[in-house]
Amino acid sequence: MSGQAATLDLFGTDEPVAERRTLTAGPLTAILEDGNLRTISFAGVEVVRAINYLARDASWGTYKAELTNLTIEQDQGAFEVAYEGLCAGPQGSFSYRMKITGKASGALTLEAEGVALSDFPTNRTGFVVLHPSDAAGGRLIIRHSDGRIEETVFPDAISPDQPAFDINALTHEPAPGIICTVAMEGDAFEMEDQRNWTDASFKTYVRPLSKPRPYVIAKRAKDIQRITVSIEAKGLMSRPEIAGTATLTLGRPIGRMPSMALFLDPDDLPSALAGAALLGAAQDVIIRFDSARGHDADVLRKAASLAAATGARLAIEVILDAIDPGIEAKAVADTIRSSEIEPGAVLVSPRREFKTRSSNSVPPGERPISDLVTALRASGIAAAIGAGTPSLFTEFNRNPPTGEADFVFFGNAAVVHAADDLSVMETLSVYPSVIATARRLCPGKPIWLGPCTIGMRHNPYGQSVAPNPARVRMPAAGEDPRHGALFGAAFAIGVAAQVSAAGVDHLAIASPTGWFGLLGPTGTRRPIQAVHAELAAAAGAERYQISVDHAGVAAIGYRLGDDIRVLVANLTPSAVNLSLPSGARPVAIIGETANRMTTASHDKPTLGPYRSMVLQCQ
Repeated sequence: MSGQAATLDLFGTDEPVAERRTLTAGPLTAILEDGNLRTISFAGVEVVRAINYLARDASWGTYKAELTNLTIEQDQGAFEVAYEGLCAGPQGSFSYRMKITGKASGALTLEAEGVALSDFPTNRTGFVVLHPSDAAGGRLIIRHSDGRIEETVFPDAISPDQPAFDINALTHEPAPGIICTVAMEGDAFEMEDQRNWTDASFKTYVRPLSKPRPYVIAKRAKDIQRITVSIEAKGLMSRPEIAGTATLTLGRPIGRMPSMALFLDPDDLPSALAGAALLGAAQDVIIRFDSARGHDADVLRKAASLAAATGARLAIEVILDAIDPGIEAKAVADTIRSSEIEPGAVLVSPRREFKTRSSNSVPPGERPISDLVTALRASGIAAAIGAGTPSLFTEFNRNPPTGEADFVFFGNAAVVHAADDLSVMETLSVYPSVIATARRLCPGKPIWLGPCTIGMRHNPYGQSVAPNPARVRMPAAGEDPRHGALFGAAFAIGVAAQVSAAGVDHLAIASPTGWFGLLGPTGTRRPIQAVHAELAAAAGAERYQISVDHAGVAAIGYRLGDDIRVLVANLTPSAVNLSLPSGARPVAIIGETANRMTTASHDKPTLGPYRSMVLQCQ
């Protein structure tokens, strides 16, 4: 049942998976990947999620460093890594030498000596330290540059702004009896809560955002930085064993499944209408409507035809300038009336939300979103009205909607900062914190969540999303090839499992066509279409509690008719054996070229890398 899938089927790209090598010095271990360290652990306990050395250009694009002269030496008590890196592009070139040493005592040092080969404009060049998001709410000791000590905690609710500034060292307790201190040299460091972007980490980075950017490292100028990790353990703990089998336990009914929505840009309407018969069902189609782009009543009528073809209601996401709410609301209401459609919902997105801005701020001359909601109600629109952002949760968290909207909305993307497979799947663990924080900001409001995708629909932090003609794993890219592959289907199940348990009302994981489509460029179904069809069939159904004792497996259970079905996904690059609930049996898997559900065998409940299946329980 596990099957063997080709790289292209798994990831949608032939780009090789980044090589990983485990470095070991007694109880100290770390994974070396593309010259950076991740999953830094001591006695089996993760103490630091990652330490990266990176350069970002003037638009926040991350350079793909070319590494040469790599050497690795290790014995039982120590390891040492050295290499040279080059970051080069149209804006300039920067090279560096890296030396990494680790000792069984728990001492780990990374030293980077960089030099600009030309004037090098950059928004950030240097070390980034990631602490696991599991540290949320835990004790944190900060040593500032003047030696002052501050005792605080990692934020529990997701912090919209930097929780710590002027950092020289951070000390925390990743597990009882283990103390980890990370010291930073070379420039001023500060921290941000990366859960804002669904990164599963707290990021401490070089150079404060309050300083001017981009800045220029002058030709031949040197930049020297050092990170030192010191670990103290009162007693070595036994290293936890990695489970070879994932045990699924079915519990009691608990809540309802969310409705499934498709998001749609009018530019994709022709291809969406052409492929309507292959899309499958949905509960809502959300069309973006922006009069500044020439959208009119005819666009709404065509979108309504698409919604009808999928058995869905039409929702309209209106982009408004928020300068004169009364006039803008009347224009929207008049267009809806002339289209002769009755939308199920109207989502209000101020145009300012397409670009990031500081917390709790409204640009001069613009009105708060609550005024737009009030004006739309006064215009006679009978549909439910939602308030939120077309951007990521980050912007929602910094400027949460106010007023009497019927629901709130925002989306997420998995490759804002990192695009490797592990980082993308790690974002799933942050969704409970995202939903909990949104509920604190807007208590009692139903949440329409999405789009929740791997790639970025747009870029609030630069001119545009990163172009990706080579179809590789790229941060801040719009098109991510994994969306249309088995990886994307597994990721979508992971999202659905997390947010369904959190009780969101509506969920959008795909558009009909395009970069985020259920259908590929040739009009064939992608693996994610099978996932969407299963979830849409379960919309509003009784959801069942299901627990899994394997962090790399996602599962969601629901009642369909007389049966309980469970949608399961392997989120890892290794095959996982499944131990099923009593009376459960596999009935379908999502195939490599997928586009359809295929009958599964019953004898070997094993999920191959990034595979997904459906179980049925009587």
